[in-house]
Amino acid sequence: MINGDDIEVNVLYLIVFIVVVGYGMSITRSRINHGMRLPKIVVKDIIVFGIKANIVLFVYMFVQAGILGYVCSLVGFPSFDLVDLLLSWRDTIHMFYNHEPINTVLFVIFGAILFYITTFFMEIALAKLADTKSLWAAFNLVSIKRSIDVIGWRTYAKDYTLIVLTIVILSEIIAFDLPVTFIDSLVDMVLSFFVFVIQYLGIGAVYCNIKDLESAREDS
Repeated sequence: MINGDDIEVNVLYLIVFIVVVGYGMSITRSRINHGMRLPKIVVKDIIVFGIKANIVLFVYMFVQAGILGYVCSLVGFPSFDLVDLLLSWRDTIHMFYNHEPINTVLFVIFGAILFYITTFFMEIALAKLADTKSLWAAFNLVSIKRSIDVIGWRTYAKDYTLIVLTIVILSEIIAFDLPVTFIDSLVDMVLSFFVFVIQYLGIGAVYCNIKDLESAREDS
């Protein structure tokens, strides 16, 4: 039997997630338009962005999990998220140590390539949604690939890796406990906000660069 309290809690979580992602998309949209400050909170935009972005995230993450799950299962590894893999680096090393070297190499190479490719498509999809507010633009794979081609897959990989490493470093600092509880909580809260902002600023910065390059090509 479904507990009424559980339903209320799940609904509350969903609302919070929609609001958080919605504001994140507002940050992305502002950065795409060369904004240098955090955008104002516009409730309607946040709700619309939050609902649409969650649809996009669900579809792309479902596809990513399916692809990675299948490929990783062939070499005896679980499907993964790069940030989680790096954050749990001790468990990751232990996992590598307990697998055959060849399978480990195949996992690192093919797993990383597939993860980067699927993540690139997902992040540009979110950027296009933030820029156009169109779900169609977020699922137009041909247009997304063309956008990635503009900046270059190698450049995008470098930029994304830098963002991931920044998030991992900040997360490691958050995990470190300071002796004064109040100061520790304050630092954790500020750094957690930075982690949140960096993710959506990164998406916006990459797509802003893409649009600038496209404009420069049209003008030349």
